[in-house]
Amino acid sequence: MQTFEKELNPIHTRVRQISDFSQVKPSTEIEQEEYPHLEKVTQLNAYTSEKMIKRLKELEIELEEQVKQIQMESDLDARKDAVGVYNKILKSIEENIERINRELSKLDSPYFGKILFETELSNKKQELPIYIGKFALMDEQTYKPLISDWRAPIANLYYENSGPTNNLQYNTPSGLRKGNLLQKRQFNISEARFKNIYDAKSGNMAADEFLLAQLNQRLGQKLQDIVATIQAQQNGIIREEIDKPVIIQGVAGSGKTTILLHRLAYLFYSHKERIHSEKSLVIGPNKMFLDYIADVLPSLGIESVEANTYIFWAKNILGWDKTYVLHPSEEDLDIKEYKGSLEFIDILDSYFEEFESDLLESIPYSRKDIVRRRYYELKETYPNITMDERLTLSLEYAFAQKQFREKKTGFLTDTHDMDNSKKKEILKYFNNSTLPIEVYRNMFKRGYLPTKISKYTLQALARSGKNKTYRMEDLAPILYLHLKIHGHKEYEKEYVMIDEAQDLSLVQIATLLQISKKQNVTIAGDLAQSIIPPFYIKDWNQVIQLFKKWAIKNYSYHQLNRCYRTTLEIIEYGNKIFRDRFPKNYKLPEAVLRHGEDIRILQHNKDIKGLNEKDVKELVEILKKEYEKGSVTCALICRDKEHTKQTYERLLPYEHYLEKDIVDYTLNDYKTGLLILPVEDAKGLEFDTVILLDVNDQNYPDTELSTRLLYVAITRALHRLIIIENINKSPLLKQ
Repeated sequence: MQTFEKELNPIHTRVRQISDFSQVKPSTEIEQEEYPHLEKVTQLNAYTSEKMIKRLKELEIELEEQVKQIQMESDLDARKDAVGVYNKILKSIEENIERINRELSKLDSPYFGKILFETELSNKKQELPIYIGKFALMDEQTYKPLISDWRAPIANLYYENSGPTNNLQYNTPSGLRKGNLLQKRQFNISEARFKNIYDAKSGNMAADEFLLAQLNQRLGQKLQDIVATIQAQQNGIIREEIDKPVIIQGVAGSGKTTILLHRLAYLFYSHKERIHSEKSLVIGPNKMFLDYIADVLPSLGIESVEANTYIFWAKNILGWDKTYVLHPSEEDLDIKEYKGSLEFIDILDSYFEEFESDLLESIPYSRKDIVRRRYYELKETYPNITMDERLTLSLEYAFAQKQFREKKTGFLTDTHDMDNSKKKEILKYFNNSTLPIEVYRNMFKRGYLPTKISKYTLQALARSGKNKTYRMEDLAPILYLHLKIHGHKEYEKEYVMIDEAQDLSLVQIATLLQISKKQNVTIAGDLAQSIIPPFYIKDWNQVIQLFKKWAIKNYSYHQLNRCYRTTLEIIEYGNKIFRDRFPKNYKLPEAVLRHGEDIRILQHNKDIKGLNEKDVKELVEILKKEYEKGSVTCALICRDKEHTKQTYERLLPYEHYLEKDIVDYTLNDYKTGLLILPVEDAKGLEFDTVILLDVNDQNYPDTELSTRLLYVAITRALHRLIIIENINKSPLLKQ
């Protein structure tokens, strides 16, 4: 019989053992105080888990019986119906496995914090113990909360205070409640047993201890939820009000990505009626990054959020398939930058008004003045309807007016067929004239921009056999026009999260604003990590100017300077390089006081292409030792895709000796083992050990781009950093 046990959290075999507290002997007074609550919660979680596991076994039997039923059916229709039932059972099994794993996660670590809040209830002071976890849990007999959800208003008291504090307040369904925070505790719980308890009565020291313990134990994981370690500043951003844009400028490792995803989870919880997961969008820089973050929202109980890169999202809306390919000619970075600017958005808007006027003026119809007048009346009175709809309604209005006049004057003729034929002709004219790519191309044909820009653009917007070519910077403007012509209701999102936004153009951001309901968008990035020329966003004030252009007055800006990812040694090493090379107003990362190994700098006489087999073997030995130290994910970060390809080909034959998968970055899969990838694709990711390969004056000359690339590469390391220089080392590393 087919079984699905291998897809369950391994602790599913130990549920009974975990829920048995008969052998637990508290070693401290605090443990003695806290274990009764943990035991009660665990019993409830274990009961739910066992019930769901039992249901899974029943479904497995049902699936097996259905297989037999399919094999017995000889009638094609009956067999088809039986297969349909099989698929329904299989879907139920998949859903059940997700729920079981969520329950097992709650069984493993049901909560992470506790506050003791003194408040007045029924004219009497009472002390309320409140436990905080990833998911709420209610006592079904007393209807009292055993665990409060981390997103609940009362959890603010936990996140915003490092220890006991007087004169606090929080919102409840019955109104504002005031009181004093008497105690804050943090728990490290595994398999329903206390590993550590941090009592924050002494203030920040215990809180930092808890945070450092959590950071130090991170090994070989995809991005995880941080509900247990959300810091006060992060908490403030996560709980920001909706219906306004939010900008986050954060140094590498400051938690930008986790803040985005936790904010989305918080909004789904706090605004259930207004924001839904299936109507939300997360934009990331590449497919590997999207794979890296894939488990965070499900771990918070959120499903069905669309996650995509800007390019794939935009092409999907435009309906562009694989026949639309990038033009192979060299980019003009000055023109590329211009096409992503605020000025270019103004040109698109100005041209669009002219295009509208010309389109209406050229309607092949003697009564086009009526169509034109009605079109602008609709535009002023109903600004939210699309251009398509305005054109169709205006045309119908003109023909209705004609029929009304004929009836009124008694001049009745059988013109029904002629009218329908004329309407079809005009609608065809509208359709042919409003193809976004053609509207965009005509802007350059008409000399709306300087000759050099027009010639350069028209060269790329062409056909090459079955393929249609374009340049990357033309995708967003074409989409911008598409949304102005065809509207955005079909593509509207109730919330949009944009990560690594520093590499988007202002036109790209404008298109995301077009489809975000009430400008519900959070934008996160780091200007120092802009590594794709021409570095569109030099200052977040440019984005704020875009908001103002859209008459958005209510927005917020946050700056995160603390790095929670990497060690003090790595941060100090990087800051020595970057301090003199970044603008003075740029805040370099401030490390959490987490110590690690010193940075290792090794030298080879040649780069990866020129290394002999002995040298390559030495590199493999370095990697092998990193795994022996406990690293689960190691990354060899290369300068670019060609350098990555050469490195991958040289190291792949040693995969068996290394006893680890050597992962090709083009698979877009964040796996354990050795990942070999270019800096561009490492952005946003993190690894236990990072090795920078072939750091020399050719790969990393003393330029702005090289400085940014090194900044990104160095700050990917969680625990250890190794730099392999060639003799002709990069001038950036001469400290």
